[in-house]
Amino acid sequence: MTTKKKKQIFIFVGFPMHVIAFMVKSLHLFDSLPITICLTLIQYTGALLFLNGIHYFGTTYQYEKYPEESRQTVIDQNDERTRTIHDLAKARTFDIITYVLIILPFLLIETKTDLTGILCSFAALIILGVSYGYYYRKFSKEL
Repeated sequence: MTTKKKKQIFIFVGFPMHVIAFMVKSLHLFDSLPITICLTLIQYTGALLFLNGIHYFGTTYQYEKYPEESRQTVIDQNDERTRTIHDLAKARTFDIITYVLIILPFLLIETKTDLTGILCSFAALIILGVSYGYYYRKFSKEL
């Protein structure tokens, strides 16, 4: 698939998805909670596709118009120092989100949130821990 087709698909599919799902959801045609959730997911998916298409258009236009500067940008992004800074920022963010996910279920219990929200927050913490263990084991075998 060519770059032009990808841009067109993202933009011309994403925006109508977002608008149509928003309009149907706003009209309250369906009283069912699962249908409302599906419409919300379709709406956000359409918005993300549209924004991704706009971003894709902007970056490919930039790369085509200024090839020398774009080549230098790619070299700078793949620089070892830049990669190290990026990895350290990810590690620090992981540490912060771990504490947030530990505190979140207790805050939800204090605010008397329903059981589904509390279980979802516990599930997010478990998913985080399992994924950390998986990647730790995977990368320790590689190194």
